[in-house]
Amino acid sequence: MHLQWYMAAWLRVGLVVMLTAMAALVQAQSDPRQVVADAVERMTSRVEAERETLKADPDRAKELVREELADLVDFKRITRMVMGDYFGPSSKEQKYRFLDVFKNSLINTYASGITLYDGQKIDILPMQDGDRKGDYARVRMEVKTNSGQVVPIYYTLFLRDDQWRVINVYVNGLDLRDTFKSQFAQGMQQYNDIDKVVDNWSADAKIDAGLKEEG
Repeated sequence: MHLQWYMAAWLRVGLVVMLTAMAALVQAQSDPRQVVADAVERMTSRVEAERETLKADPDRAKELVREELADLVDFKRITRMVMGDYFGPSSKEQKYRFLDVFKNSLINTYASGITLYDGQKIDILPMQDGDRKGDYARVRMEVKTNSGQVVPIYYTLFLRDDQWRVINVYVNGLDLRDTFKSQFAQGMQQYNDIDKVVDNWSADAKIDAGLKEEG
């Protein structure tokens, strides 16, 4: 299959793995790499054990992803960055409505690809100089597709109140946060109305469009 398809598939798999990694990172251990490695093992085992149920019941897949999210991803920080210059002028109600829509859109997107993992090799790479700077950390991995293509994925984490939270993810060079920020800005150019941008938000469409550009 084309690289674009694999990138789209592994973006979803990588992010679902990331969500599980956050559950372990809440312990604020000093070695983010080992925590992520343990979380990858947990998530892949869970997908294998529940594969048929997850395939047959999309709501169960969404529930699983939502369980892993909880308060472990810094959605407030991410949505503020995605809204960019439009965050300040927006009302409190608009901010929280976008936060809710953005979160649910991502859950639906990742849940739709949760069973794409089918035994492919996942390598958590060693930490390098610069991967940990103060309250920030980068954990890198490589996923080998069935065709032999290697897809690099890495997560940016932020430590706040003794808890690690994800603030960004990159897949094969695609910056997810910047991709969504661009989507929001384009929506404002089209509608010139924050409420309409929120009403028409779709994480899945922008991910696929961004991967086509990268591929």
